[in-house]
Amino acid sequence: MVSLDLAELSVRDANTQLRKLGEAGENIEVLNPDARHHIGVGLTAPVDVMVNGSAGYFCAGLTDQARFTVTHNVGWGVGDNMYSGSVVVGGNAGAIPGVAIRGAEIVIKGNMGSRAGQVMKAGTLCCVGNANFMAGYMMYGGRIIILGDSGERLGEDMSSGEIFVAGKVQDLGSDAMLTDISQSEVDSLREFLDRYEIKAPKSFSKVVNAGTKLRYGTPEQPMRSIPFSSFSGTSSYWNPKVQEDVVIKSQSGRYRIRGYGGARPLPHLSDIGFRKDLQNAGSDRNVVNSVEMATEIGGINGARPLKLSMPVMIAPMSYGALSRSTKYAIAMGSAMSGIAENTGEGGMSDAQRDAAGQLIFQCLGGRLGWNIHDMRRADALEIYISQGAKPGLGGQLMAKKVTPELAEIRGIPSGIDLRSPSRHPDILGADDLVIKVEEFREATGYEVPVSVKLGAGRIRDDIKIASKDGFDFVELDGMQGSTGAGSAEVIDNVGIPTLPAIIEAIEALEEIGAREKIQLVLMGGLRDGVDAVKALCLGADAVAFGTSVIVAGGCISCMQCHVGQCVTGIATQDPEHEKRYKPEIEASNIHRFLESVRWQIAALTDALGYSDVKNLSRDDLVALTPEAADITGLPYEPAAGSSAMREKGINV
Repeated sequence: MVSLDLAELSVRDANTQLRKLGEAGENIEVLNPDARHHIGVGLTAPVDVMVNGSAGYFCAGLTDQARFTVTHNVGWGVGDNMYSGSVVVGGNAGAIPGVAIRGAEIVIKGNMGSRAGQVMKAGTLCCVGNANFMAGYMMYGGRIIILGDSGERLGEDMSSGEIFVAGKVQDLGSDAMLTDISQSEVDSLREFLDRYEIKAPKSFSKVVNAGTKLRYGTPEQPMRSIPFSSFSGTSSYWNPKVQEDVVIKSQSGRYRIRGYGGARPLPHLSDIGFRKDLQNAGSDRNVVNSVEMATEIGGINGARPLKLSMPVMIAPMSYGALSRSTKYAIAMGSAMSGIAENTGEGGMSDAQRDAAGQLIFQCLGGRLGWNIHDMRRADALEIYISQGAKPGLGGQLMAKKVTPELAEIRGIPSGIDLRSPSRHPDILGADDLVIKVEEFREATGYEVPVSVKLGAGRIRDDIKIASKDGFDFVELDGMQGSTGAGSAEVIDNVGIPTLPAIIEAIEALEEIGAREKIQLVLMGGLRDGVDAVKALCLGADAVAFGTSVIVAGGCISCMQCHVGQCVTGIATQDPEHEKRYKPEIEASNIHRFLESVRWQIAALTDALGYSDVKNLSRDDLVALTPEAADITGLPYEPAAGSSAMREKGINV
C-alpha cells in the first residue's frame, strides 16, 4: 500500500498521484486528511483508498469503480455522482451523502445530514445511525437504508426507488407513503448488511412514491373558450385567449405549461441602433476576411480555452427537449462554422461528441446524464444555476418524451414526468459554489474551463458572486430565452429582459473592478448577427443562439415543444415524427444561417470603422426609444442610422 501524506501534499497534487497510482493498480493510504475537500475526486480505477481521518466536502466525488474507506467523518456530498464502487464512513456524514449515485454503495456508520440520497438514480445508501430531514429528496431510483430514525419529510418528491427505515418514521414527505415489505426484500437488506458486518434489525418500514401528484404526461387538448352570454362586444382585457386559459384551469386545476419563449413584448436589442453612418455596410465583398472575429473564451484562469471562429456559441438545448436527430444536426452545423455547441441537461451522446467540434457539457442539480467520463470528454463545463425563461425553477420534461433510451442516459425511470431540482442540492451560497468549481477542476485536471449559466434575476449580486467564485466565463440568459417546457405564467412574467440584463451585468463587474477577470456570454432571444454586434458593443465577449438555430433547422415556432408531437421532428422523441427530420440537410441550413451571422458581424464591424470585433463599444450605439435610453444610458436618437441599413436589408 502506497501512502500519501496531506501534511506534505496539496489535495490537487495528492489527487494527481491517486489517479496515477490507481491506474497502476496500487492501493493507497491517505494520511493527515484534516477534513480537506475533494479527496479522491475523479478517480476511475478499481482501487482501494483508505483515508485515515476525516474528509471534507465531496470525498470520492465523480468517481467510478474505486472503493473508499474513511475512518472518521465526512463533509457534504460524499460519493457525489458515483457510478460504481463503494464508500464506507466510520463516523458521521454531512448533508447530501450519496447525492445522484448511479450504482455505488455508500455505508455511513454514524448519522447522516439532510437530503441524503437526493436525486440518486441507483445503488444503495445505508446509514447505521439517524437521518436528518428530507432523506430521499427527489430520488429517481435505488434504495436508502436507515437503521435509526428517519427525520422529517422522508421521501419528499421522490419519483421512484425505495426507503427502508428500522427506527421511527418521523414524518413523510410530499407524495411519499408507507407500504408493505416483502420477505425477499428483507432478505436482500440482511444480505447487504451482513456484507458490511452490520447487525440487522428485527423489522423495517418501507416508503415509496405514492403516485398521487398531478402528472402532465397528457397535456390539455386545445379547446374553445366559453363566451359570455350577456356580453356582445369585444374586450382587449377579457379576450378569447384569457377566457380559454381560465376555462382550462377550471377543468384541470393546475397551471398550464408550454414550450418556446415569452409571448409578450419586452425591451429588446431591437430598441437600440447604431449611431454612425452605415451607408457602406456590406459594400466590401471580402469583409468576412478583413475583420478579425476569432475569439477565445474560458482561458483567463489557465484552462484550455474554447477557440471560436467568431464570438458566437450555440445555447444549451437538451437531448430530450429536442430529438436525437436535431441535436446531431446542431452539432454538425456548429462544427462546420467553427463554434461551440452545448449539450443542455440531457447528457452527451457519442454521436454528438463526434460531430461537434467543441462541446460544452451542462451539469445541473439533478445530475441528469452527468458523469465523470463525459466531463473529461468535454471542451468546457457549465454549472447550471438557472434559465432565463424560468429563473428559479428546474427543468421539465413531459412523460411522453421520456423514452427508455433517454431514461437510461439520464438514469431515471422511463415514462414519468421529469423535473429537475430548482437549485443545486450542494450549492446554498457563494462559498459552496467555490467548492463546487474546485471539484470540477479537480475532476478534469484543471484543463477544462468551468462556466456558470445564470438566468437573469438578481443580476448584480449573481454576477459579483460568479466573479468571486473564479468561473472562467458567465453565460447570462435573459427572459426572452426559450424552454422545452415551463409554466406559461413564469415564461411571460418572471425574470429580467436580455437588454437590461447585460447592462446590469457589466455595471456589476465594473463596480468591483472585475471586468477583465471574467468573460460574459449573452443569450436569451438573440436572433442574428445584428443582435450579436449590439451585444458586443454593450460589453458581451460572445453571444449564444438557441431558438434562431432551431428555426434555421426547420422549427415553425408553434410553441408546442412540450407535447412531444412536433410535426417537424425537432421537439419530439416519437420515431414517426422524428423521421421527418433530415439532420444532414438541416445541419447545412444551420451552417448557412451561422455564416450569414458571420457576414453580419463582419459587415457591421467594418462599417463602424473597425477591423476587430474587440474594438466595438457603447459609443457605437444609440437608443431608439425613451425606454431603451433609460435602461441603457445611451443617447436617445430614434432615427439614427436606420434608413441606410434598411435599404441594405439589415434590421437595426
